[in-house]
Amino acid sequence: MSQYYQTYYSTGEFAKLCHTTKETLFHYDEIGLLKPQIIKENGYRYYLSSQYFEFDFIKVLQEAKMSLKEIKEFMIQRNNENFVSILNEKYLQLEEEKKKIEKMQYRIQQSISMTKYGVETQHMVPFLEECPQEHLLTIALPDRTLSDREMMRYISEHFDYCAKHNINEELPLGTIIYRDQFLKRDYHENMYYVKIQQPMDDKQYYLKPQGTYATLLHEGFYDTIDDSFQQLFDFIDQKGYQIIGNAYEYEIHNYFTAQDMNHYLISLSVQVEKR
Repeated sequence: MSQYYQTYYSTGEFAKLCHTTKETLFHYDEIGLLKPQIIKENGYRYYLSSQYFEFDFIKVLQEAKMSLKEIKEFMIQRNNENFVSILNEKYLQLEEEKKKIEKMQYRIQQSISMTKYGVETQHMVPFLEECPQEHLLTIALPDRTLSDREMMRYISEHFDYCAKHNINEELPLGTIIYRDQFLKRDYHENMYYVKIQQPMDDKQYYLKPQGTYATLLHEGFYDTIDDSFQQLFDFIDQKGYQIIGNAYEYEIHNYFTAQDMNHYLISLSVQVEKR
């Protein structure tokens, strides 16, 4: 095999062969990662064909998220055991990165679907819809109206809980009003929730039932929501239905798409059945 890979390349030629730049090769030389095979008295540097495979290996390790320092240390003590060990470690790191990317893709796709739903659905007009069951992760709230400071603390705690438990939640945040309270026209929230993809063994897990829901897409912020809820009550009564479940508020268009809170679009829905 000694007769193979013995061609010499100038720095420019070798950079072109490796699809990189001369500056990259100079840097690798400076840090002792990949040195030219020959440096002549006039300063010209020459690389062997065989060094192409060293450069390619460095590139593979970089793509595996290894730093140049880590790569240099590995190259010094290269052997089968170290190779397997370090690639196993990097494989696990890439799996974590993959989960983060998938989580972001899921959020983006859900945001696209939700925004389209808000654009294509009539606003401020109640309607009936059949809804599948949904998996929610909740946080219980005190039985009183919250101050803005308290509200933000609960929201922050909830998102932090999701992050620490690696829960692939869907944004934004929703709220639940218990049925008995809702029937009394008391609209302060009892729980915050985020939608999740599947059931989980957690005390904060909540299953939103499948069934018929009376829904209205409210235009505006939460401080103007009472009239829309009353409109929903009137609609339910006129259609000959009765309320059998909790009420849900969920932002369809929010800070992602609206600069002004008065342009928010909030889905108000409650489970019903024929009387």
